[in-house]
Amino acid sequence: MQKSILVSVSLIGSFLFVLSIHGREKDEKKAGTYRVQAGDSWYSTARKFNLDPKTLASWNGRTVSDALYVDETIRVKSLGPSSEELKEKKPPGKPNFPLSQRESIKHPFSDTSHIPHKGVEFTKLNPGYVRSTLPGKVINIDYMDGYDNFVILEHQNGWYSVYGNLERVYVNEGQNVEAKQRLGSISKNKGLYFQVNQNKSAVNPIQFFQIGSS
Repeated sequence: MQKSILVSVSLIGSFLFVLSIHGREKDEKKAGTYRVQAGDSWYSTARKFNLDPKTLASWNGRTVSDALYVDETIRVKSLGPSSEELKEKKPPGKPNFPLSQRESIKHPFSDTSHIPHKGVEFTKLNPGYVRSTLPGKVINIDYMDGYDNFVILEHQNGWYSVYGNLERVYVNEGQNVEAKQRLGSISKNKGLYFQVNQNKSAVNPIQFFQIGSS
């Protein structure tokens, strides 16, 4: 039970100077940060890290029209695992859509530092059931304000999936489930909240589906 509680908090609730200059730069690179130098702009900095300037600015809660300041530290790396890292830890099989019918996304995944949203929330256009995207084990069932009832599944290769905004839950903690097995029904006037983690790192569910299909 303690493990389940810790996992649920990590998956849903969490929104992750050395003396020499050489050592400082090494630590910053490892942490995915960069200390702004004189003459830097969003565009020139983005080129250094092979990034889109708008993406770089959004990771830091700003736009490309906002100023950069000398000696400030900005984020130059996504908080989650890279595409290369994810490919090495592919989901165990092709993930299934967690709803019986495709729904559009009402609230997308966000990896920005100022407005984090670690999953996606689908619109609710059709009645139906929430189903497991992959075979797995139910490790936690609980209630949280803003998410209603939620279910967390553990899958192979360090993958976890979270299903929130549930009115009713049809499974039990410790239960092994098959792919496409019904987990519950969606709360009235809400869309499914769906989150995917590779261990402790939240992954864009759209990227998750693409990696699992490749």
